[in-house]
Amino acid sequence: MKLSIDTSLMSGLSVDETLESISKLGYRYVEVGLAHYLPHEASDEETRAFDRALSNHNVRLAALFGTYPVSYPEDEIRQTGVQQFQTAIGRARELGCNLLVAELMGDAERHVECAEAFKRSMAELLPTLEQNKTTLCFEAHPGDFIERNRFAVDLIRSLQTSRVRYLYCVPHSFILGENIQEMIEYSRDILGYVHLADSFRPERTFFSGRYFPQVQPHQHLVIGKGDVDFRSVFASLRRIGYDGFLTVDPFSMRDNPVGAARESKAAAERLMSEAGTT
Repeated sequence: MKLSIDTSLMSGLSVDETLESISKLGYRYVEVGLAHYLPHEASDEETRAFDRALSNHNVRLAALFGTYPVSYPEDEIRQTGVQQFQTAIGRARELGCNLLVAELMGDAERHVECAEAFKRSMAELLPTLEQNKTTLCFEAHPGDFIERNRFAVDLIRSLQTSRVRYLYCVPHSFILGENIQEMIEYSRDILGYVHLADSFRPERTFFSGRYFPQVQPHQHLVIGKGDVDFRSVFASLRRIGYDGFLTVDPFSMRDNPVGAARESKAAAERLMSEAGTT
């Protein structure tokens, strides 16, 4: 397994400041897309400048992240998402990266229609993915048309292609299902990427009696600051033979981004060592 970090934790810093900080902490891989570089919007010059910055700081791309609306039934919206992914795939190739990660998105009130729209979008993207030898990994994010691990895995598995895989986001565990070990085991044949951060159980987040959120709350904390059983996470990943990226994304800790990045790295490396995955 290879450790990476989501640069959006340091969204208040410039690209060079972020990559310099990350490199000094000992990270060698980054996930980018929520901040610092937007692949579907970037110009040729911006892409070349970003590539130079990665090289200057001895950092490589683990993945590009994008939130593109490929699961909405409205065809104009869905086609926009497909086109954005097409552009992002091309930018990833230019940057020497063959992995993109994303959220399923969609409308929870229209589950069946969104699932069909997602399948149509993936069928349209598959030739480009094959041509560029690129893989897309999707997570079930709270508020998406699918929030549960099993349903997301079943949908992605039904595509029957190695070019579209599953992203298990650890801080979403309490919303994805009840048992981390079982969820990781269930995804073993299509698991392509993992996000690492901690979270409190949803019931531990207090809201005013006048405010009822439609989406269950979660956080992205430094490992060990919440309720997630990380020893179970790492033992399960070892058990299924996962050897991909582990990307820390504690972006709830933006008040101390460098400290959060340092603590996350130390915690992840300790857990990897304990699990015998290093």
